[in-house]
Amino acid sequence: MQIFAQALALGGEARIVGGAVRDWLAGYPVGDIDMAINLPIETVASHMMACDMCVAETGMKHGTITLYDNDDQIELTQTRVDLETDGRHAIVAHDQDWVRDAARRDFTINALYLDSSGGIFDPLDGKADLQAGRLRFAGDAGLRVQEDALRIIRYCRFLPRFAATGIDPQAQTALRKHASKCAGLSGERIANEMRRIMVGGRLKDVIGLMQDTKIDQAALGLSFDPSRLANDDEIASMIAGLGANVDFAWLVNLAVAMPSGSAALLAKRLRLSRAEERCLTRLDLGLGDDDMTMLSGARWRQVAYYLGDMAALLFAVQSWRNGHALDASRLAEFTSWTPPQNPICGADLLSHGVDNGPVWARC
Repeated sequence: MQIFAQALALGGEARIVGGAVRDWLAGYPVGDIDMAINLPIETVASHMMACDMCVAETGMKHGTITLYDNDDQIELTQTRVDLETDGRHAIVAHDQDWVRDAARRDFTINALYLDSSGGIFDPLDGKADLQAGRLRFAGDAGLRVQEDALRIIRYCRFLPRFAATGIDPQAQTALRKHASKCAGLSGERIANEMRRIMVGGRLKDVIGLMQDTKIDQAALGLSFDPSRLANDDEIASMIAGLGANVDFAWLVNLAVAMPSGSAALLAKRLRLSRAEERCLTRLDLGLGDDDMTMLSGARWRQVAYYLGDMAALLFAVQSWRNGHALDASRLAEFTSWTPPQNPICGADLLSHGVDNGPVWARC
């Protein structure tokens, strides 16, 4: 890889770090690749541009640039230490020491490095934690979450996949003690984590942790109810049955866990898109008993026709709100059914001499 070679040409070294190494070792698909380099990022950026590489100074003041090659991109960050943090932002300085760079990362399983020859650098025993199913903060858990409060919510997101042995006691203590810091996080950052938490598995455990430590109250301004959430198998059926609406699957679980009437509050706090806000608002309203009875019976098409694309989403939310198991086969029918089209449209009426009507009626 060219980055390895160019780092060597500058007298330094580059390594792949974090999630890509973690997921590769754990046997999961590898997504974005992040790299670290033990050279000042200003020097690296100038050199890469001189080598005709496409460089974006996406986070230069934080020691990060992004390198582009056609559709591929790699985030490259200098090895560094945090000089000052406020729970949201950090003032950083270049530091050549790989161990100190590892010590400032969030979790031990994210402090794994892969060099150009395929060797693993693991100063915090992250590989052992990964193999044992332990999710631990790097070093002192309290300090890590005070440096960046988003790590509190990230712990919740990583829990289902990387904490088979359960919640780390030191982590739980830190989450409970410092949950209030989540109030200072931006809605966009919280929403980015919640979109993955709500469809990431073991949802009752995760939401239970957020409620127990009061992360939900600090981050979102409300208290979740994990008792209404479905089990993993039902949630997986829901996700599989939504078809084109699968991007809204996280909102289904959010609508079930949140107190009724919370859509406006959450849409504002999470800065949801207009489409997400409309969807959550409608899910919050739910369905009445008569509609649910018809959707569960032989005449389900009559109600599904008027509900349109929302039929499957509303059926799942209301089933779980009512404490009922989800009928996955009926959900699949909603998404596979093509509603009938009205055979008559406005053009047909105009072609048969029906007048447009007065101008004011068309405004």
